[in-house]
Amino acid sequence: MYADKERKRIVVKIGSSSLTSFQGEISLKKLENLVNQIVKQKDEGHEVILVSSGAVAAGYRKLGFIDRPKTLPEKQASASIGQGLLMESYSTLFLSHGYIASQLLITRSDFSDETRYQNVRNTMNVLLDRGIIPIINENDTVTINRLKFGDNDTLSAKVAGLIDADFLAILSDIDGLYEDNPHTNPNAKRIHEVTDITEDIEAAAGDAGSSVGTGGMKSKLDAFKISMASGINGFLGKADTPHILDKAINGTEEGTYYS
Repeated sequence: MYADKERKRIVVKIGSSSLTSFQGEISLKKLENLVNQIVKQKDEGHEVILVSSGAVAAGYRKLGFIDRPKTLPEKQASASIGQGLLMESYSTLFLSHGYIASQLLITRSDFSDETRYQNVRNTMNVLLDRGIIPIINENDTVTINRLKFGDNDTLSAKVAGLIDADFLAILSDIDGLYEDNPHTNPNAKRIHEVTDITEDIEAAAGDAGSSVGTGGMKSKLDAFKISMASGINGFLGKADTPHILDKAINGTEEGTYYS
C-alpha cells in the first residue's frame, strides 16, 4: 500500500473467470473496465505490468468445444487462438487511451536459466522505461506440464520479483481470503491482513477454484509467499469491484492485504 505520488511498479494479475462472459467468450466490458483502471495508474505516473489469464477460456469455443477442454493438446490449441484474440482486444483498448501494449509469453525455464532470466528482465525494463504496458502470460501453446508454472498466480509473483515491483494485486472472483470457505459457511469472516502465512492460514485456503481458471486460493497463497519473501506488498480482491485497483493500491479496498 502507498499513498505518496512516487512512481511505483505495480503488477496486476487478472484471472480467467474475471475476463470472460458466462458463455466463455472474452467479455469486452470486463476488459474495458480493467484497462480503464490500469490507464488511471499510468496517467498518475506509475508503471503497470499486467499478468493476464484467459487465453484458453477465450479460444476454446472457437475450436467448437462447448466446455473447457481437458487434454493438454486441446488446451494448447485453444490458447493459440485465444491469446491472439486477447491481445488484439487489449491492444485496441490501450491504444484508444494513447498507450501501447506488448506481449510476453513466458515459461518456467525462463526463470531457471540465468541468461534467459536476465534477458526477460532487461526486455521488461526497456518496455517499462519507454512507457509500454507489458502483458504477460504463460506460453500455454508449447509448455509441457513439467515445465509449467501451473497457474498465473505463481507467474505474477515471479514477475513481481523479477522487475522489483512495489505492489502485487491479484484480482479474482473472490473478495479476499476467509477463515473458512464462504461458499459453504456463510458466517466465515474475511481476513483483512496477512503478515505471516501460517499453517492455519493455509488450511483456511482449501483448493477451490473457478470452472474456467486453474488457480484456487492455495495457489494465491503460494504466490503471496513468493512476493512477501521479496518484500513486495500484495492484495487479493474481487475483480468486478468498482475502482478496485486504485483503492487496493491506496489501502482503502475491502479485501485481503499481504505485507
